[in-house]
Formats: sequence, structure tokens, C-alpha cells
Amino acid sequence: MRINARLDDEHTRKIEYLRAATGRTLTEVVKDAIDHYHAEVAAGSGRASAVLARTGFIGCGETDAGLSTDYKRRLSDSLDAKHDHR
Repeated sequence: MRINARLDDEHTRKIEYLRAATGRTLTEVVKDAIDHYHAEVAAGSGRASAVLARTGFIGCGETDAGLSTDYKRRLSDSLDAKHDHR
């Protein structure tokens, strides 16, 4: 694959620095950069938060503002209604 990219002065300087510091060609620097970035992204995809976000497991819900203060009573009421006490 051939790549045609427009780089600003800062990125041009960085590439030129990498070429001079490593003695590698432009193609090799770009390939190395892609390999490095791919490894970084692939490693991050195994993080728990990334897995949960990717699978849609992370979500949110809404309720009234009083839930944080009377959740124990609400849970107790809910369980009482669900289970008759024989």
C-alpha cells in the first residue's frame, strides 16, 4: 500500500529526527510507528473497561433523587412484596 499524507512542520521535524537518530528509511519509520501504535491499541482492548464498553455491558439508569437515602427500605418493601412469609 502506498501512503500519501500531509504533515505539519512539527510532525515533519519528528519524522526527520527519527530517521536521523535511527538511520532508518522513511518507510521503516512509518512501519515502526504503525507497529508501535497497533501494539498499544491492541493491549488496551483487553482492559476491563474497554471490554465492557465494547460489549455494551456498561450502561446507566435513571430514578428519582431519593433512592440514595431510602434504598434499604425500598429493597425491603420489594422483597416483602415478592416473597410471602409462610
